Amino acid sequence: MAWDSSLDPQSPAYQIAADGSRYIRVLAGPGTGKSFALKRRVARLLESGVAPKRILPVTFTKVAAEDLHRELINMNVPGCEQIRGSTLHSLGMRVLSLQNVLAVTGRVARPLNRFEMEPLLYDLPTGFGNKREREKRIRAYEAAWARLQHEQPGFAQTAADAAFQNVLIGWLRFHEGMLIGEIIPELYRYLRNNPAAPEHSLYDHVLVDEYQDLNKAEQAVVDLLSTNAALCVVGDDDQSLYSFKHAHPEGIRTFPQTHSGCTDHALVDCYRCPTGVVATANSLIGHNVDREPLQLTPVAANGPGEMWIVQFQDVGREAQGIAAFVDSQINQHGRSPGEILVLAQRRTIGNPIHAALKARGIPSKSYYQESELDSEVAQERLAIFKLFVNRADRIALRWLLGMGSADFRAKSYARLRTHCEQSGQAPWDALVALAAGQLQIPHSSHLLQRFQAIQNELHFLDEQTGVTDFVNRWLRAEFAGAGELRILVAGLMTAAETPPELLSQIIEAVSQPEIPPDVTEVRIMSLHKSKGLSSPIVVIAGCVDGLLPAEPEQGTSIALRQAHLEEQRRLFYVGITRVKAAPSSNRPGSLLLTGSRTMTLADAMQSAIQPAGRSYGTVSLHLSRFIPELGPSAPAPIAG
Repeated sequence: MAWDSSLDPQSPAYQIAADGSRYIRVLAGPGTGKSFALKRRVARLLESGVAPKRILPVTFTKVAAEDLHRELINMNVPGCEQIRGSTLHSLGMRVLSLQNVLAVTGRVARPLNRFEMEPLLYDLPTGFGNKREREKRIRAYEAAWARLQHEQPGFAQTAADAAFQNVLIGWLRFHEGMLIGEIIPELYRYLRNNPAAPEHSLYDHVLVDEYQDLNKAEQAVVDLLSTNAALCVVGDDDQSLYSFKHAHPEGIRTFPQTHSGCTDHALVDCYRCPTGVVATANSLIGHNVDREPLQLTPVAANGPGEMWIVQFQDVGREAQGIAAFVDSQINQHGRSPGEILVLAQRRTIGNPIHAALKARGIPSKSYYQESELDSEVAQERLAIFKLFVNRADRIALRWLLGMGSADFRAKSYARLRTHCEQSGQAPWDALVALAAGQLQIPHSSHLLQRFQAIQNELHFLDEQTGVTDFVNRWLRAEFAGAGELRILVAGLMTAAETPPELLSQIIEAVSQPEIPPDVTEVRIMSLHKSKGLSSPIVVIAGCVDGLLPAEPEQGTSIALRQAHLEEQRRLFYVGITRVKAAPSSNRPGSLLLTGSRTMTLADAMQSAIQPAGRSYGTVSLHLSRFIPELGPSAPAPIAG
């Protein structure tokens, strides 16, 4: 199929695909066909003779990259099978892992999983505050790089900040690891400081999706990768959700000013949502001030759709009410579980729904990040696997040595580390020598006992005969708390020929969990995770003040509180625009918004909710202040 097959030359998709400008910005609202336009643009580049390896599509998720690849193959454009999209994170890992780059940066691109941060926090000196304050300092360190504050004139780094950074990087260098938030900044630093590096000239065309969700460091990396390439960015500042990752939506707003000669395109016809949802979405997002004035245009053929707003008495009844709704959609209206998407911002809301669905025998799956590693048993199993594959994995060893201790055996481990830094000996080798009586380190008996237990487990795993036998040994029945991890591994085993391959797939799955587009279960996830998905039936649970919108941290300035509120409104906007209408298939597009009147105090505290009132372990809640902003097209709330 030719790139312009069946395309109206006056259509936005044709004009985006045909544009020959060095810089292109595409503002694309939800469900307006940006993937279609990008696919046609890549097809045109291939047809015009651009080598596939000279085209870099940057996507926000691995699934989006795979979707683009599959769509191009279906078009039968020569060379399309060689196009490989990538997330910036994956690209950064590949570049930073190259031997020539390692020699320049001196850092090992081995990122820490969330649970592996614990021993780091205990190893940092108490002079930098308590555990929570040390964690805040780490977040501030990552934030400064993500926002490129280090590059700004007048950026004031205090002596305490500098001292903390030195200690933190010292720990990471010794343990041959990297914070996840360092990967892109390290890539940026490498590219910026090496203008003749080959990575500057790898591509002739770079296309970036979800540009509004990149932070300043990521956007700067894109510019450096596009030093000798044409750059097309696609996004929508109304869908910028990742301030906790320091997203820089201003980047897409100012792109024409920062990239001379940029041409602009807009996609506004919403082919996904029912007209009723489009109306409520426009009404909601219109309350934001700091945005491009983009207004979705409804497509009449989609029909009005269905929408309900229900307030239940408590979270338990909310979960049961949602389960009953899902049950009716499946058993009375003939919907499949895979057509139903349940969005909840906290596990305190999502987990009861998950349990209520399972109680009714309805297949469902939770997609909260690293949910497979919630239990210490699962964490220990993954750390053992990492050490099995690589005895030199100092981060996995550090976690395992501290396991079972309230302070991760920080004092005894500090003595081991001091010896290693003075002698140049690796921690594993020092512990082997300690176990053999060839080395003496005071007060290390508990550390040695843990090491011997680790050795015994690894020796048992060393006897495996293949992937299946390894998994049976590694996740044997006695590890009852690793159920979620066991389910994940079962789905990955068939594609892995060796344990190292399986480990690589597990790490990617738990660190950046992807939601496949074709599923057979009800999907339960956060609103952030739903980005890029659509479904005929969408439920947004927990629509209460304190969750939607969530409260900013105490002491937040008025300006930052306003910015926070606008992002929370964008989050709700993204959630309601996941609804997909298909009237010809008897799928009108259904949206259910729910909230509860009360919640236990424990759940409220765990969810960081500031309640309207409290009494005897129960707190009072109000429906979200965003509900009235949905406008006259939205139905009135009813009691459930």
